[in-house]
Amino acid sequence: MKAGIRKWNAASEQWNGAGFYRRMIGMLVLLAMFSVYLPHAEAASDWDSALEEIHTMYSDYTGLQVTLKSEGTRTQTLRKQNNTDLAAINLKLKTVDSVLLNRLKAEAEAMKKKHSPLLEEYSSLGKQITAARKAGNLKSATLLEIKRNKLKAAATAARSEVKAKNTLLAEARALTAAKLKPAKDALAPIAGLKKQIAAQNKGASTAQAERAEADKRFKAAIAAGDAITAAAAMKLSYARMGELRTFGQQSYAWEQKITLALRAAETKLPK
Repeated sequence: MKAGIRKWNAASEQWNGAGFYRRMIGMLVLLAMFSVYLPHAEAASDWDSALEEIHTMYSDYTGLQVTLKSEGTRTQTLRKQNNTDLAAINLKLKTVDSVLLNRLKAEAEAMKKKHSPLLEEYSSLGKQITAARKAGNLKSATLLEIKRNKLKAAATAARSEVKAKNTLLAEARALTAAKLKPAKDALAPIAGLKKQIAAQNKGASTAQAERAEADKRFKAAIAAGDAITAAAAMKLSYARMGELRTFGQQSYAWEQKITLALRAAETKLPK
């Protein structure tokens, strides 16, 4: 009998070092020793069987807890590194030709602003001429046309200058886009992988909630000396942990694919 008690106490010390569980399981063992005095032999037999189930599952249960924590930390560490690397790559992509593009954009905007009054006036005269002709006011239309024609050469030159600046900007943007395309193509799969991870996390959240509830029932059952309820809760928690591990391993595999995509993108960044 003493050997049996020592066996249970030694096993219970492995349970995250929690003295609470050690004392409670010890109580369950003591109660099992005196189960022959219970009034209902069948109930006592179920209780003993439940206690044996806890004993049998104990090492696997606590071992899976440790594994889940370890693998979860591994995945979180990789995900954090991936996010850091992705942010760094995106920043590099944004800085490629940024000085040139910003200068050309500023020049295009300045040229547009410079000629805006002239071009707006020229356009307005054209609208007024159209309106006067529709109204049958040929005199007014003629006078407006004279004013517009006086501005025509200047307006044409202004439009050419604005167009030239916009063309330079568009061409520079196209060249930059071509430089960035290989790296961006390498990054393209990452968005889909992140969506898969996010979708799977919803399922993992459900499993985690059920596991947490089972763990709560397990602790309460131990405190109450209820081996049957404790065993049932332990089995449910163990099953949900198995699901969580599967989810976690898949997430880790996806994060590894993200890592590979990041490495490929880094090699294709413009020099």
